[in-house]
Amino acid sequence: MTQHLPFRQVHLDFHTSPHIPQVGADFDAGDFVRTLEMGRVNSVTVFSRCHHGYCYYPTQVGTTHPHLGRDLLGEMVNACHAAEIRVPAYTTVVWDELAWATHPEWRMLTPTGHDFGPSDSPLKPGWKNLCLNTPYADYVIAQIEELLELYDVDGLFIDIVRYGASPCVCATCLGQMVQQDVDPEDAKQLRRFALAAERRFMARCSAAIRAKKPDQGIFYNSRLRMAWDPELGNRPEMNDFTHLEIESLPGGFWGYDHFPMYVRYFQTFDRELVAMLGRFHTTWGDFGGLRNREALEFECFQALAHGAVCSIGDQLHPRGKMDPAVYERIGAVYAQVEQREPWCVDTQPLPEIGVFTANVERPLASDEINESDRGALHVLEQLKLQFQFIDAGSDLSPYGLLILPDEVPLNTALTEKLRTFLGAGGRLLITDRSGLDETTGDFHLSPEMGLRYLGEAEFAPDYLVLEPELTHGIEPMHHVCLLQGARVSAEPGTQVLARSGAPYFNRTWQHFCSHQYTPIDQPTDEPIITQNGNVIYIARPLFREYAQDARRVHKQVLANCIQRLLPKPWVGAHNLPSTAIVTVRQQRDDLLVH
Repeated sequence: MTQHLPFRQVHLDFHTSPHIPQVGADFDAGDFVRTLEMGRVNSVTVFSRCHHGYCYYPTQVGTTHPHLGRDLLGEMVNACHAAEIRVPAYTTVVWDELAWATHPEWRMLTPTGHDFGPSDSPLKPGWKNLCLNTPYADYVIAQIEELLELYDVDGLFIDIVRYGASPCVCATCLGQMVQQDVDPEDAKQLRRFALAAERRFMARCSAAIRAKKPDQGIFYNSRLRMAWDPELGNRPEMNDFTHLEIESLPGGFWGYDHFPMYVRYFQTFDRELVAMLGRFHTTWGDFGGLRNREALEFECFQALAHGAVCSIGDQLHPRGKMDPAVYERIGAVYAQVEQREPWCVDTQPLPEIGVFTANVERPLASDEINESDRGALHVLEQLKLQFQFIDAGSDLSPYGLLILPDEVPLNTALTEKLRTFLGAGGRLLITDRSGLDETTGDFHLSPEMGLRYLGEAEFAPDYLVLEPELTHGIEPMHHVCLLQGARVSAEPGTQVLARSGAPYFNRTWQHFCSHQYTPIDQPTDEPIITQNGNVIYIARPLFREYAQDARRVHKQVLANCIQRLLPKPWVGAHNLPSTAIVTVRQQRDDLLVH
């Protein structure tokens, strides 16, 4: 994929209350550009309309901010273009406080009868949702068309294009549901109806944009999500995206696991990637917060290591004056990014492992992280293995090993894909209930696994009794498994690599021992880890356990299993600590190690 997007971007928020005077009064185009240059910024996303619902240019469609006396957007675009700085424009969709206040018929209504958004009450400060099935969608699209007619912007960042945690059941939506025979009391049907509304809006909006400017860059924010079912994820929407921006400010609710997990998933999409970070100590709106230089360096360098360009979020003061201290900090980091750019252009990942995401049906709450996915991220990163997260629609050919962590479902189509993968010499690592067929009560791949499923494990916690094949790097004792797993029987010819050590009893109010759980009574013959050809099965949710407790022994057990299936990984023997993150990429004929 050819690299087109600049590496050193800033995303400039400007959500400005109508109760603030002198908006843009201190803006100076020359000073604006000089500050961006001090930050070594070569692309800045500026604002056409904000969450408060106001435009920052003379508009005939929307409402200009009541205390803005200039064409702030136009001045920014002209100044940046004169300095050869790229200028995409920002607008908002589901959040628009002015529209919410003046058009009650456009408001979203949840099944519980509440207006919904980060503010769940009209008396609570914060944003409230509008419905994409109402004429509000026409208003948004008309405003975007006006923007493209007036300004030669270099892309569109279209924000909040999802309802969030709840679908809408306003009068407009209910009428459409009746026409489409959708049952609003069925949660699954309701979620899919909302997803269809979001996608319908994007298709309409993209068509309108391309009618005005066919080559316009387009990104719809707050939609990216990992989903096992590609129909519930973003793959069906890719015609509406020219690139993907992974919004992931570690100081906010995203945390430090979100970006590496999402980037390893969206690498499998045929789109350029942007890592959207922040200069804030916490998250958006932290006007007085400044991210530590070391943190910002880590986040930017991690983006480069995964093939993404950087976009650092900032927020302009209402009077239009940028903070030099912020751009001094950004410039110190972006100077290092600029030095490394030649080794980051047009590179490709070299994954050896594909990890199926365990996120099954979460089409609305996009930022939730499944604990089994989190555990897989931690284990594989710490082992320096090269991996990507994948879904049921992914191409399996790049991978030598596939992992199904803890609770990954299979259907007929994916089962056959996995059989083909194994037939071509591929290898599988499966844990706990992954691949379990709830209808038959056995695994979809039972013959390939050489196992029969017998139900839930009798004891939880119980103990790992390892055979010599799995003891490398592990202290010679019986190690606990806290979470309840599966009970299986091994077919003849299946090798047992670990067995269960049974405690005296499960801990209950009637009988318990000591502070936490009951000690081991004796080893049993019940298999916990087995290998049948190229398939290893672990009957405990070790990935979820590692996410929750981070016991080194569980990581080492997984490492020993992976070593049996993938004996020659890209990163071999090393003396790096577990906290070191290593990625291997290719640039033409060169291997690059970050």
